Amino acid sequence: MNIAKNLFKKSGIGVIVFFLLNIMTVLIFFSGGGIQVLAVVFAIYIASIFAAFSPFGEWVLCFFAGAKKIKRIDMQKRIEPLFETVYRTAKMKTPGLADTIELRIVYTSDAKAYAIGRKTICITEGLMRLPDEIILGLLSHEIAHLAHRHTEIQLLIGGGNIFITVFILILRGIAVLIATGSVISAIRNRSWVKAAVGIVIGGIIWLWTKFCILFLSWSMRENEYAADAYAVQLGYGVQLAKALDATGRNSPQKSFLKALYSTHPNTHERIGRLQQMGIPYTYSIKA
Repeated sequence: MNIAKNLFKKSGIGVIVFFLLNIMTVLIFFSGGGIQVLAVVFAIYIASIFAAFSPFGEWVLCFFAGAKKIKRIDMQKRIEPLFETVYRTAKMKTPGLADTIELRIVYTSDAKAYAIGRKTICITEGLMRLPDEIILGLLSHEIAHLAHRHTEIQLLIGGGNIFITVFILILRGIAVLIATGSVISAIRNRSWVKAAVGIVIGGIIWLWTKFCILFLSWSMRENEYAADAYAVQLGYGVQLAKALDATGRNSPQKSFLKALYSTHPNTHERIGRLQQMGIPYTYSIKA
Protein backbone atom coordinates (compact mmCIF):
# COMPACT_ATOMS: atom_id res chain seq x y z
CA MET A 1 0.00 0.00 0.00
CA ASN A 2 1.57 3.32 -0.96
CA ILE A 3 0.91 6.59 0.80
CA ALA A 4 -1.07 8.12 -2.09
CA LYS A 5 -3.40 5.11 -2.26
CA ASN A 6 -4.17 5.34 1.44
CA LEU A 7 -4.47 9.12 1.42
CA PHE A 8 -7.31 8.94 -1.11
CA LYS A 9 -9.30 6.37 0.84
CA LYS A 10 -12.37 7.39 2.83
CA SER A 11 -10.29 7.82 5.99
CA GLY A 12 -8.00 10.25 4.15
CA ILE A 13 -10.73 12.68 3.13
CA GLY A 14 -10.45 14.65 6.35
CA VAL A 15 -6.67 14.89 5.97
CA ILE A 16 -7.01 16.20 2.43
CA VAL A 17 -9.59 18.79 3.49
CA PHE A 18 -7.40 19.82 6.45
CA PHE A 19 -4.44 20.23 4.12
CA LEU A 20 -6.40 22.27 1.56
CA LEU A 21 -7.90 24.52 4.22
CA ASN A 22 -4.47 25.21 5.68
CA ILE A 23 -3.02 25.94 2.24
CA MET A 24 -5.93 28.29 1.58
CA THR A 25 -5.21 30.09 4.84
CA VAL A 26 -1.54 30.59 3.97
CA LEU A 27 -2.35 31.73 0.43
CA ILE A 28 -4.81 34.30 1.74
CA PHE A 29 -2.31 35.75 4.20
CA PHE A 30 0.82 35.56 1.99
CA SER A 31 -0.57 36.25 -1.49
CA GLY A 32 -0.07 39.97 -0.94
CA GLY A 33 3.68 39.41 -0.84
CA GLY A 34 3.78 38.29 -4.45
CA ILE A 35 5.25 35.27 -6.22
CA GLN A 36 8.60 35.63 -4.42
CA VAL A 37 7.06 35.26 -0.96
CA LEU A 38 4.89 32.32 -2.04
CA ALA A 39 7.97 30.66 -3.58
CA VAL A 40 9.82 30.97 -0.28
CA VAL A 41 6.85 29.50 1.62
CA PHE A 42 6.67 26.61 -0.85
CA ALA A 43 10.42 25.96 -0.54
CA ILE A 44 10.15 25.87 3.26
CA TYR A 45 7.28 23.41 2.97
CA ILE A 46 9.21 21.06 0.65
CA ALA A 47 12.27 21.22 2.92
CA SER A 48 10.13 20.41 5.96
CA ILE A 49 8.73 17.34 4.18
CA PHE A 50 12.22 16.00 3.45
CA ALA A 51 13.26 16.67 7.05
CA ALA A 52 10.18 14.92 8.45
CA PHE A 53 10.74 11.79 6.34
CA SER A 54 14.47 11.58 7.08
CA PRO A 55 16.08 9.48 9.85
CA PHE A 56 16.65 12.75 11.66
CA GLY A 57 12.91 13.42 11.59
CA GLU A 58 12.29 9.97 13.07
CA TRP A 59 14.82 10.72 15.81
CA VAL A 60 13.16 14.06 16.59
CA LEU A 61 9.76 12.36 16.96
CA CYS A 62 11.22 9.78 19.35
CA PHE A 63 13.00 12.52 21.31
CA PHE A 64 9.84 14.55 21.88
CA ALA A 65 7.86 11.39 22.68
CA GLY A 66 10.45 10.46 25.29
CA ALA A 67 10.89 7.10 23.52
CA LYS A 68 14.17 5.39 24.35
CA LYS A 69 15.87 2.20 23.24
CA ILE A 70 14.99 -0.81 25.37
CA LYS A 71 18.15 -1.48 27.35
CA ARG A 72 16.89 -4.00 29.91
CA ILE A 73 17.47 -7.58 28.77
CA ASP A 74 14.44 -8.93 30.65
CA MET A 75 12.21 -6.41 28.86
CA GLN A 76 13.73 -7.31 25.50
CA LYS A 77 13.13 -11.02 26.11
CA ARG A 78 9.52 -10.28 27.03
CA ILE A 79 8.45 -7.93 24.26
CA GLU A 80 10.58 -8.85 21.22
CA PRO A 81 9.18 -12.40 20.67
CA LEU A 82 5.63 -11.02 20.91
CA PHE A 83 6.43 -8.30 18.40
CA GLU A 84 8.17 -10.73 16.01
CA THR A 85 5.12 -13.02 16.07
CA VAL A 86 2.82 -10.22 14.95
CA TYR A 87 5.35 -8.68 12.57
CA ARG A 88 5.92 -11.91 10.62
CA THR A 89 2.19 -12.29 10.03
CA ALA A 90 1.84 -8.64 8.98
CA LYS A 91 4.85 -8.87 6.65
CA MET A 92 3.28 -11.80 4.82
CA LYS A 93 0.02 -9.87 4.43
CA THR A 94 1.73 -6.58 3.51
CA PRO A 95 5.11 -7.21 1.84
CA GLY A 96 5.67 -3.47 1.56
CA LEU A 97 5.83 -3.16 5.34
CA ALA A 98 9.19 -1.80 6.52
CA ASP A 99 11.86 -4.50 6.72
CA THR A 100 12.99 -3.14 10.06
CA ILE A 101 10.67 -1.72 12.71
CA GLU A 102 12.27 -0.41 15.88
CA LEU A 103 10.69 -0.93 19.28
CA ARG A 104 11.20 1.83 21.81
CA ILE A 105 9.95 2.32 25.34
CA VAL A 106 8.47 5.28 27.20
CA TYR A 107 8.84 5.02 30.96
CA THR A 108 5.33 5.84 32.12
CA SER A 109 2.86 3.79 34.13
CA ASP A 110 0.11 4.07 31.48
CA ALA A 111 -0.43 0.89 29.46
CA LYS A 112 -0.15 2.13 25.87
CA ALA A 113 1.48 1.47 22.51
CA TYR A 114 1.64 3.80 19.52
CA ALA A 115 3.32 4.02 16.14
CA ILE A 116 5.29 7.10 15.14
CA GLY A 117 7.34 8.08 12.13
CA ARG A 118 7.86 5.56 9.36
CA LYS A 119 9.12 2.53 11.28
CA THR A 120 8.92 2.99 15.03
CA ILE A 121 6.54 1.53 17.59
CA CYS A 122 6.61 2.84 21.14
CA ILE A 123 5.44 0.88 24.14
CA THR A 124 5.13 2.09 27.71
CA GLU A 125 6.55 0.49 30.82
CA GLY A 126 2.99 0.03 32.05
CA LEU A 127 2.20 -2.13 29.04
CA MET A 128 4.81 -4.65 30.14
CA ARG A 129 2.69 -5.47 33.19
CA LEU A 130 -0.23 -6.74 31.08
CA PRO A 131 -0.80 -10.32 29.82
CA ASP A 132 0.81 -11.40 26.55
CA GLU A 133 -2.49 -11.61 24.65
CA ILE A 134 -3.28 -7.98 25.40
CA ILE A 135 0.17 -6.91 24.27
CA LEU A 136 -0.30 -8.91 21.06
CA GLY A 137 -3.61 -7.15 20.43
CA LEU A 138 -2.12 -3.68 20.83
CA LEU A 139 0.97 -4.49 18.78
CA SER A 140 -1.17 -5.80 15.91
CA HIS A 141 -3.10 -2.51 15.91
CA GLU A 142 0.06 -0.38 15.87
CA ILE A 143 1.71 -2.45 13.14
CA ALA A 144 -1.50 -1.90 11.18
CA HIS A 145 -0.90 1.86 11.31
CA LEU A 146 2.54 1.34 9.77
CA ALA A 147 1.19 -1.10 7.17
CA HIS A 148 -1.50 1.40 6.14
CA ARG A 149 1.09 4.21 6.27
CA HIS A 150 -1.13 6.26 8.57
CA THR A 151 1.94 7.59 10.37
CA GLU A 152 3.50 8.66 7.08
CA ILE A 153 0.37 10.63 6.26
CA GLN A 154 0.68 12.25 9.70
CA LEU A 155 4.29 13.12 8.84
CA LEU A 156 3.14 14.67 5.58
CA ILE A 157 0.47 16.77 7.28
CA GLY A 158 1.95 17.25 10.75
CA GLY A 159 5.69 17.05 10.22
CA GLY A 160 5.98 18.01 6.58
CA ASN A 161 3.27 20.58 7.08
CA ILE A 162 4.94 22.00 10.18
CA PHE A 163 5.29 25.48 8.69
CA ILE A 164 1.55 25.69 8.13
CA THR A 165 0.86 24.13 11.52
CA VAL A 166 3.02 26.75 13.26
CA PHE A 167 1.35 29.46 11.22
CA ILE A 168 -2.08 28.21 12.35
CA LEU A 169 -0.92 28.38 15.96
CA ILE A 170 0.30 31.93 15.37
CA LEU A 171 -3.09 32.81 13.92
CA ARG A 172 -4.81 31.50 17.03
CA GLY A 173 -2.49 33.63 19.13
CA ILE A 174 -3.30 36.65 16.97
CA ALA A 175 -7.00 35.95 17.46
CA VAL A 176 -6.58 36.12 21.22
CA LEU A 177 -4.46 39.28 21.02
CA ILE A 178 -6.93 41.01 18.69
CA ALA A 179 -9.87 40.23 20.92
CA THR A 180 -8.03 41.13 24.15
CA GLY A 181 -6.44 44.27 22.71
CA SER A 182 -9.74 45.51 21.31
CA VAL A 183 -11.51 45.10 24.62
CA ILE A 184 -8.73 46.93 26.51
CA SER A 185 -8.66 49.70 23.90
CA ALA A 186 -12.43 50.00 24.02
CA ILE A 187 -12.44 50.35 27.79
CA ARG A 188 -9.88 53.14 27.54
CA ASN A 189 -11.56 54.93 24.62
CA ARG A 190 -15.12 53.81 25.25
CA SER A 191 -15.29 52.60 21.65
CA TRP A 192 -17.54 49.57 21.93
CA VAL A 193 -17.88 49.21 18.16
CA LYS A 194 -14.11 48.77 17.86
CA ALA A 195 -14.22 46.19 20.63
CA ALA A 196 -16.99 44.27 18.90
CA VAL A 197 -15.13 44.27 15.58
CA GLY A 198 -11.95 43.03 17.23
CA ILE A 199 -13.78 40.24 19.04
CA VAL A 200 -15.55 39.19 15.84
CA ILE A 201 -12.27 39.07 13.85
CA GLY A 202 -10.55 37.15 16.62
CA GLY A 203 -13.51 34.78 16.84
CA ILE A 204 -13.50 34.12 13.08
CA ILE A 205 -9.78 33.24 13.11
CA TRP A 206 -10.26 30.97 16.13
CA LEU A 207 -13.27 29.22 14.56
CA TRP A 208 -11.44 28.76 11.26
CA THR A 209 -8.52 26.97 12.94
CA LYS A 210 -10.92 24.77 14.91
CA PHE A 211 -12.80 24.02 11.67
CA CYS A 212 -9.55 22.88 10.02
CA ILE A 213 -8.63 20.58 12.90
CA LEU A 214 -12.12 19.05 12.92
CA PHE A 215 -11.48 17.30 9.58
CA LEU A 216 -8.09 15.99 10.67
CA SER A 217 -9.57 14.54 13.86
CA TRP A 218 -12.25 12.73 11.86
CA SER A 219 -9.64 11.14 9.60
CA MET A 220 -7.58 10.00 12.56
CA ARG A 221 -10.61 8.29 14.09
CA GLU A 222 -11.31 6.53 10.78
CA ASN A 223 -7.68 5.38 10.74
CA GLU A 224 -8.20 3.77 14.14
CA TYR A 225 -11.11 1.75 12.77
CA ALA A 226 -9.01 0.74 9.76
CA ALA A 227 -6.15 -0.39 12.01
CA ASP A 228 -8.60 -2.40 14.12
CA ALA A 229 -9.87 -4.16 11.00
CA TYR A 230 -6.31 -4.96 9.92
CA ALA A 231 -5.60 -6.50 13.34
CA VAL A 232 -8.66 -8.71 12.84
CA GLN A 233 -7.35 -9.81 9.44
CA LEU A 234 -4.07 -10.78 11.11
CA GLY A 235 -6.00 -12.98 13.53
CA TYR A 236 -5.73 -10.80 16.64
CA GLY A 237 -9.31 -9.53 16.89
CA VAL A 238 -10.10 -11.12 20.25
CA GLN A 239 -6.78 -10.00 21.71
CA LEU A 240 -7.40 -6.45 20.50
CA ALA A 241 -10.91 -6.38 21.99
CA LYS A 242 -9.49 -7.52 25.33
CA ALA A 243 -6.75 -4.93 25.08
CA LEU A 244 -9.24 -2.13 24.38
CA ASP A 245 -11.31 -3.17 27.38
CA ALA A 246 -8.24 -3.44 29.59
CA THR A 247 -6.77 -0.07 28.67
CA GLY A 248 -9.82 2.05 27.84
CA ARG A 249 -12.76 0.78 29.84
CA ASN A 250 -12.39 3.32 32.66
CA SER A 251 -11.96 6.31 30.37
CA PRO A 252 -14.55 9.03 31.13
CA GLN A 253 -17.36 9.61 28.65
CA LYS A 254 -16.48 12.54 26.40
CA SER A 255 -18.84 15.38 25.65
CA PHE A 256 -20.13 15.78 22.10
CA LEU A 257 -17.62 18.52 21.20
CA LYS A 258 -14.68 16.69 22.78
CA ALA A 259 -15.68 13.55 20.90
CA LEU A 260 -15.67 15.50 17.62
CA TYR A 261 -12.08 16.60 18.18
CA SER A 262 -10.88 13.32 19.66
CA THR A 263 -8.26 11.41 17.65
CA HIS A 264 -9.60 8.04 18.89
CA PRO A 265 -13.18 6.71 18.75
CA ASN A 266 -15.02 5.60 21.87
CA THR A 267 -13.66 2.27 23.16
CA HIS A 268 -17.07 0.57 23.21
CA GLU A 269 -17.79 1.68 19.65
CA ARG A 270 -14.51 0.14 18.53
CA ILE A 271 -15.27 -3.13 20.31
CA GLY A 272 -18.77 -3.08 18.82
CA ARG A 273 -17.30 -2.87 15.33
CA LEU A 274 -14.96 -5.76 16.13
CA GLN A 275 -17.95 -7.83 17.23
CA GLN A 276 -19.77 -6.93 14.00
CA MET A 277 -16.78 -8.39 12.14
CA GLY A 278 -17.49 -11.69 13.86
CA ILE A 279 -15.06 -11.45 16.76
CA PRO A 280 -16.41 -13.72 19.55
CA TYR A 281 -15.75 -11.38 22.44
CA THR A 282 -18.01 -10.81 25.44
CA TYR A 283 -17.76 -8.03 27.98
CA SER A 284 -16.49 -9.29 31.30
CA ILE A 285 -15.45 -7.78 34.61
CA LYS A 286 -11.95 -9.18 34.24
CA ALA A 287 -10.26 -7.94 31.05
